Amino acid sequence: MKTLRVCCALLFAISFAFMVGCEGEEGPQGPEGPQGPEGPGFTENTWMGNNGDNCIGCHSEATEQWMETGHHEATASLADFGSDDAYCLSCHTTGFDGTVDDEHNLVDNGATSDGYDDYWPPETAEDSTRIAMLEGVQCEACHGPMGSTYTDHKPEVSFATRMEDGEYLALCDPCHHNQLDEWAMSGHGGALETHEMTIEEYNDEFNAFSNCWTCHTSEGYIMTNDPDYAGMGRPEVASLIGCVTCHDPHNDGYDMQLRTIADQEVLYNVNYEATFSGYGTAQTCAQCHHARRDVDNVEDQIAEGYEHFGPHPSPQMDMFLGTGSYEIDGYDYADGRSHAHQSVTRDFEGNTQQACVACHMQYTTTSPEHQNHEFAPDVALCQTCHPGAQDFDVDGFQTTIETKLATLLDEIGVDDSHDLGDPEITTVEQRMAGYAYAFVDNDGSKGVHNPYYAEALLDNAIAFMQAQNNLAGK
Repeated sequence: MKTLRVCCALLFAISFAFMVGCEGEEGPQGPEGPQGPEGPGFTENTWMGNNGDNCIGCHSEATEQWMETGHHEATASLADFGSDDAYCLSCHTTGFDGTVDDEHNLVDNGATSDGYDDYWPPETAEDSTRIAMLEGVQCEACHGPMGSTYTDHKPEVSFATRMEDGEYLALCDPCHHNQLDEWAMSGHGGALETHEMTIEEYNDEFNAFSNCWTCHTSEGYIMTNDPDYAGMGRPEVASLIGCVTCHDPHNDGYDMQLRTIADQEVLYNVNYEATFSGYGTAQTCAQCHHARRDVDNVEDQIAEGYEHFGPHPSPQMDMFLGTGSYEIDGYDYADGRSHAHQSVTRDFEGNTQQACVACHMQYTTTSPEHQNHEFAPDVALCQTCHPGAQDFDVDGFQTTIETKLATLLDEIGVDDSHDLGDPEITTVEQRMAGYAYAFVDNDGSKGVHNPYYAEALLDNAIAFMQAQNNLAGK
């Protein structure tokens, strides 16, 4: 009987296999089910905080450098004043997007619900823990709150500073708006207007050649002067010289987080070798504000002529040091090697500033107190050494320099200074004298940067041309 049952079962299995057949193709995907509840932890675009602990795993170098900056200590710096002031905390913490009124009261908590302002003032132990995690201007203050992944942040960080559609593109704007308004009035901020270009035209002009982009674009300057960015490559559209060109958001390598303080040598040094060194924060200015013409270039200009005759239109460092221009043999230029302005210092908020910064970045008490970023000198700074000065034409010296420039051009015998480098118009002797004109004129200060050197260049060039004209019977 048992054998019969086994046989029947086996026959049934064989019959069922023939009825079922082979496995068919998988059918289409069914409709998506409802969204499940959120998992534990933070949701998308939440301020993580915790002073860089969440970033240091992948960005150790940047985070460790940032920990030495004033941004890291921003909340702690309010210990003696403003630590309970919503206006101060709005820029000295992370994730604070609430509205603060003129009386410094917190009016609303803004768009997000997990920034510093959403837990301040603390009412529970959880509130205190959260605001402690969000103290200081942390990574997310600029890079935006954590997104759905570790690489998803908003807004996207760029090197741009200029204004577009009525708003500055710089992420520094919410807390450094005064400096940006000043920057917009400077030669850096007004570059598009000065050159009468759109940003696209500016990019085509100054981002196209390696010898231009290093000082005319933010990316070029950073790549040239910051080893961390040496290989970042040329962008499709470069940015004007702006906030992060000079200031490194991550690194406090020098005062005010300036990116570089490298020494700069005068390139045309056959007459007098000099290096711009030891001038503190002014070292940053000298990286671009120098003549850029080496010995071969200058000698060729004199011998053969040159379309862009003279130094690059930025010889301020060379003029300040009293060298760098072509000097005519047999004439004395020694008095211009040293002058009073080389030792001028100013004390800004306990920091002694020298050279360029001492005159071009006066301290302003406009809230918050800072050094002015218009870079325009204030005549009040001159009055320390020149009591009663009402303008920069102290004792009529700028007028004297303008008169001597006109006299030199007249002695050379050209109506337009643009003709100085034209070999069909000028001789070698005329170009020898003409280089002094180009150098003093391109400096732009009308002698203020170095009165003695400017006057020596022009006086000697005028005397040389008068001697040449006498020999020629003119």
